[in-house]
Amino acid sequence: MVVTGVGSVVVILVVLFAPTLSSVLKSIAFRNRAAGKAEMIRAQVESDAQVRKGHRTGKRGRRG
Repeated sequence: MVVTGVGSVVVILVVLFAPTLSSVLKSIAFRNRAAGKAEMIRAQVESDAQVRKGHRTGKRGRRG
């Protein structure tokens, strides 16, 4: 198989940018996980505050 012209340019670009793209994807995944954890903590704090104030849960009870 002979790589010519445009094909060789594409291969070179993929090889050059693969590590950078991988790093960006890892960063995005880390931010998404952190945002999800923060949301869970906020929901837990809000739920605990409602329980302390005497709010009752629905007919099916507390979901978690």
